[in-house]
Amino acid sequence: MKSSGSKYENLIVALMCVVYGLVFADRFGITNLFPQIARSLHLNDTQLGETMSAVALAWGFGAVVFAYVSDIIGNKKRMLIALVLVFSISTLFSGLATSFIGLLLARVLLGAAEGPTIPLVQSTVLMESSPHRKGRNTGLPIATSALFNAITPILLVCIATRWGWRYGLFVITIPGLIVALFLARFMKEPLRQDVPSGSAPGRVRWADVRVVLRSRNVWLSMCIAIFFVGGCIATLNTFMPLYLVKVGHVSQSTAALVVSFYGIMSILGNILLPSLSDKIDRKKAFLIASFLSTLSPVPFIAFANRVPLMLLAIFVLSLGQGIASMCMFVIPGESVPPRFIATAQALPNFVGEVVGGTIGSIVAGWLGDHFGLRVTMIVDIAIIGMTFVLGLGYKETALELNQASHELNTAQ
Repeated sequence: MKSSGSKYENLIVALMCVVYGLVFADRFGITNLFPQIARSLHLNDTQLGETMSAVALAWGFGAVVFAYVSDIIGNKKRMLIALVLVFSISTLFSGLATSFIGLLLARVLLGAAEGPTIPLVQSTVLMESSPHRKGRNTGLPIATSALFNAITPILLVCIATRWGWRYGLFVITIPGLIVALFLARFMKEPLRQDVPSGSAPGRVRWADVRVVLRSRNVWLSMCIAIFFVGGCIATLNTFMPLYLVKVGHVSQSTAALVVSFYGIMSILGNILLPSLSDKIDRKKAFLIASFLSTLSPVPFIAFANRVPLMLLAIFVLSLGQGIASMCMFVIPGESVPPRFIATAQALPNFVGEVVGGTIGSIVAGWLGDHFGLRVTMIVDIAIIGMTFVLGLGYKETALELNQASHELNTAQ
C-alpha cells in the first residue's frame, strides 16, 4: 500500500538516500580533519576515539528511543525533519568547538539526532518499496552514504587546507538545512501496511514489542551489529585517514583520495550485495559480504605505503561493504510484522552503537597510543570476523517473504 505509484516510490527513495548520505558525511567527515583537529585542540588518539565513541553512545540510545516513539505516534515525517535539522546544526557546533569538552558535547548532540534518523529512513524505504525492490532499495541509501563518504574527504581537506578545519564543518552543515525543506515539501507520511486505509493506527504496546524480541534474527542482528559497528565503523572508518598519514606516511590529500576510493567501492558493494540477495537469499548474500568484510583491514596492513596495491585490494574486497544493509535493516526488518519494522531495525543500531561503537573507538584509540595503529588494524580482522560466525545462525527471510507474496497474488 503506497502513497502513490512508482514515481513516488522513486522520489522518496531518492530523498531518503540523500538524508542517509548526509548522516554519514556529518558523522565521519570529521575524521578526515583529525590530523588538524588534534594539533589545534591538542588531542591524542584516545581522545579522538572518545569523540567518536560519544557519537556512537548517543546514536544508539537515540535510535532505539525515538524510532520506538515514531512507531507509537505513527508520524515519521515530522520527526525526520526535526532530526535532520538538529544533526546539521550539531555539525556547525563541532566547527565552533574550542576544547575537547566542547567538541565532545557537540558530537553527543549529533549522535542523538542521527541515531533515530537511520531506522526512520530505512523503515520508510521498506514501507514504500515494491516487494521485488526491497533489497535493492534498502541498499541504495547505504550506497549513497558511500558516495557522500567518497566526496566528503576531498571537499573537507581542500577547504581545511585553504581556510582551516572549522570552515570545512561549516560548509557541510548547509546541505542538511536544504534537505529538511525538501522533506517538508515532498514527503508524505508512510502508510502502515498492516493498517486498513482510513483507520487509525493502533498504539504499540510493550506486549507487542515482545514479538520483535522473540525473533532469532533480531537477536542475531543485535549481536552481529556489535562486531560490525565496533570493527568496520568505530575502528576502520574512524582511524583510516589517521592511519594512512601516521603509518603509511602519505600526505593528507593522498589519504583523502584513498578514503574517497574506499567510499566509491562501498557504493558498488551496497548496490550489488542487496540486489544479489533479491536473486539468491538473504543469508547467503550476508555470509558472502561478511567474509569479504572480514578482510577489509588487510589492504591497509599489507600496503600501508603502496597506494596502487592498496586500491587494487580494496576493489577486490568491495562487495563486503554490503554487510550493513543486510544485518542492520533488511534481515531484521523482514523478520517482524510490518508495523514493528522501525523498532526491529533500531535495536541492532542501539546495541551495535552503544556496545560496539562506544567500546570500539576507545579501545582502537588506546591500542593506537600504546602499540601503534597497525596493531589496531590487525585486531580489527578478528573483530569483524565474528560477523561471519554469528551470521551462520540466521534464519532465511527472503524465501518466506516471496512465499507470502505469491500466496497473496494467488488469493487476489
